[in-house]
Amino acid sequence: MTTSVLTTSTTAFTQTKKKALLVIDVQENLLNSNSKIHMDPTAIPSFIQNLNKSIEFFEENNMPVIYVVNEWTNPILNLLTGNVCKKGAKGTGIDKRVRLVNDTVYRKSKMNALTNKDLLQFLEENSISELYIAGLFAEACIKGTVNGGIKNDYNVIIIEDAVGSRSASKKSRSVNFYKAKGSSVITADQLGHAVDIRTLNKAG
Repeated sequence: MTTSVLTTSTTAFTQTKKKALLVIDVQENLLNSNSKIHMDPTAIPSFIQNLNKSIEFFEENNMPVIYVVNEWTNPILNLLTGNVCKKGAKGTGIDKRVRLVNDTVYRKSKMNALTNKDLLQFLEENSISELYIAGLFAEACIKGTVNGGIKNDYNVIIIEDAVGSRSASKKSRSVNFYKAKGSSVITADQLGHAVDIRTLNKAG
């Protein structure tokens, strides 16, 4: 599996193989208030804005942006969730409001995005050591991926205002969980400080 973000930068930002942004489950149905399972509608505008700001930052600094979506084939799970992420169903693609910088989408059927072997291979081949995580849901697949990242010895950073939840209370509890696990929690506006530009400039 290939992706258009593998190109090595010729600018000062030469360390394109160390940090990556995981954009998880920003699918149409999960951002649609008419779906059986969806993000808190009141938080969607700011979430989209900060998510796109984060994607733009990684794109401009020649660091990989990786999109991951749910693709469920379990009939019981699909029945219980109103087919929101059923494989091949309408509305399971990435929401059109989300900035797309490449056309590669990794698919998963479990909460932990790193259960996708092709994604793990991409991270290993590109020597990624830090995972910046954004997307949906704070209390589900984000949490599962945080656990998976830590288990696989990645440095995990959560972009809090680019992470959505079904409710503010669920998100608050999830953020406390990330911190307790040892993950860093930042905002989209703090990306420039969190990503050590000096380190990037010295790479290569």
